[in-house]
Amino acid sequence: MPEDTPQCRGYDFNKGLDYDAMFRSFLTHGFQATHFGLAVEQINMMLRWRLSQEKFDPSKETEDMKDPKVRAATKCTIFMGYTSNMVSCGNREVIRFLLEHKLISAVVTTGGAIEEDIMKCYNPHYMGDFKLSGRELRLKGINRIGNLLVPNANYIKFEDWLKPILIDMLQEQKSVTKEVTLSKKEAREIVLNQENGGVFIKECPKREELEKAQLIGMDGKLVLGDIPVEKHHSTLSEHFRTHSSVTLTLIVPGVTWSPSMIIRRMGEKINNKDSCLYWAWKNDIPIFCPAITDGAVGDVVFFNSYKNPGLVIDTAKDIRMINEMAMNAHKTGMLILGGGVVKHHICNANLMRNGDSVFINTGQEFDGSDSGARPDEAISWGKIRIDAKPVKVYGDASLIFPLLVSQTFAKEVAKRSENEAKQAS
Repeated sequence: MPEDTPQCRGYDFNKGLDYDAMFRSFLTHGFQATHFGLAVEQINMMLRWRLSQEKFDPSKETEDMKDPKVRAATKCTIFMGYTSNMVSCGNREVIRFLLEHKLISAVVTTGGAIEEDIMKCYNPHYMGDFKLSGRELRLKGINRIGNLLVPNANYIKFEDWLKPILIDMLQEQKSVTKEVTLSKKEAREIVLNQENGGVFIKECPKREELEKAQLIGMDGKLVLGDIPVEKHHSTLSEHFRTHSSVTLTLIVPGVTWSPSMIIRRMGEKINNKDSCLYWAWKNDIPIFCPAITDGAVGDVVFFNSYKNPGLVIDTAKDIRMINEMAMNAHKTGMLILGGGVVKHHICNANLMRNGDSVFINTGQEFDGSDSGARPDEAISWGKIRIDAKPVKVYGDASLIFPLLVSQTFAKEVAKRSENEAKQAS
């Protein structure tokens, strides 16, 4: 064997109980312990990476990226994915920690993770047993998730909470006609655009919420769509020779709701620091959920559609947003708990960037499923860099993930706190 080949050796407890040293020894422990150690290295590499470590590339970077301060402040964009059972169990609090301290850049999850995060703000999940009788639980109105129990009452409370939010969103979706008074300073930067027989506000830097609105009146006079926009611009200029403001009549388009926008609104409304959605909203971290209607959210949307029909959920906005996040990032990393849609959605977005990755799941690859696929398969698709060192840890993420965070993200927060304390002194 080459002299530098690592030797298999475990932790010696005769040296005392040192958890950090024990976890470091996992690298030479063998089997999944070694994969755990490699995962720690991968995540710490993502956290340490700065653009200043790379040479400026004029073919890919703009001139402003030459600034050493900008390069030192540009970090790895970390996409995190997790299935709903991660919120069912105690990993919810671990994920919340990452969101609270802005340690990840974006999330992809499933519908159950959205509803259960909100439900836990009002009522807890309870400990049960894998062997409990499904028949007896059903008769008592209790649902089992592995060895966790969720009473039906929790879902009823969630429906009562979400229904008025959906009604408000439906109202905001509708276009409204209103009069808006703009000062000379606000109106002078307006850029109009002519399309589909109408005049629209293309740009309004001082009042961005008015962009895309259709202009149908100016100080009570009708604005005709077949008149060139240059004429409307000159009318505005003429108006301000004698007036300090102008009143525009606008048809303001309603909100087009994407799943991430709905989740953001839910995080804002729950206003609870125990919630993952709250911290994502607070720290402006998008949570993408391509299958948002697959679960209790979908049930409430369905029931509500009979009395209040018409809510539209636009998934196209989110696919563009997540893909552009990957495309515009200088470096990306993936941390994915579980499989299915969350794993593929993040990997597919990273076709645009070829990121590094850590997967934690129990899936096997013999059936050809993406859930069980090893990272090497993703390399063949261009979703992970050819020269990357991706890691898959085979195991239950409810056990592995908190330990992984203790050796990576938690240490990063502790280091930040130490640096802040030194600067304060």
